[in-house]
Amino acid sequence: MKRTVIIAAMEREVQPLVRGWQQMTLSDASRTFVAFESRDSAVVISGIGAKNAGVAARAAVARYQPATLISAGLAGALIRSLKAGSIATPNVVIDAADGMEYRCATETGGVVGGGVLVTAVEIAGADAKAALVDQFHGLIVDMEAAGVAKVAQEMRVAFRCVKAISDEADFVMPPLGMFVDGNGKFLSRRFAAWAALRPWQWARVIALGRNSNKATRALCKWLSGSVTPTEVATLDRAELPNVVPEQR
Repeated sequence: MKRTVIIAAMEREVQPLVRGWQQMTLSDASRTFVAFESRDSAVVISGIGAKNAGVAARAAVARYQPATLISAGLAGALIRSLKAGSIATPNVVIDAADGMEYRCATETGGVVGGGVLVTAVEIAGADAKAALVDQFHGLIVDMEAAGVAKVAQEMRVAFRCVKAISDEADFVMPPLGMFVDGNGKFLSRRFAAWAALRPWQWARVIALGRNSNKATRALCKWLSGSVTPTEVATLDRAELPNVVPEQR
């Protein structure tokens, strides 16, 4: 039994945290996941996407029987005030695929607490981000949190969510979705080969790498602290004030 289990999409998002932890494998009927274990915690690498995150979370609950599930990783900002390396702990997670909403705990002490995270089905570029703000009043976007939240609710496990901003609201993303396979693995060598032939993309790729590294360090620093379990609840609607339409 582990007190806390963290579900992350990619190993590089949590590498500073799990350095020195014992590496294991975690399997269910259809998949095998890489996991890292410490005395009272575990990190499971799910692959990109809510479906993969949900499968990993379900396998993790069966294996570790945790008190708390945490969806952790890198995310995109939907508002300009969130910069690369900012930590966000939303209290509402919305699945863009079906509109389901989940509640998680917020955190104080120097982080952006509260607000809405939207779990999208694809890597969100600038246009997609604007649409998510209009539709869901979101602050940040990821691709996994709703999958973990759904399993936490079904299995009656406490749920937390912490994300570090790797791409700011106005950042124009390279077409990263082209390089994600069916198991949610990012094909970094193929992406590097693609980028090498497109010098006009180099500045953007370098900036994304720099910001992702900054976000990873901030995320792992936060995860090294203590967390408190909380109940997952389904909301009828996001806890947002009424928004008055802008006059045109």
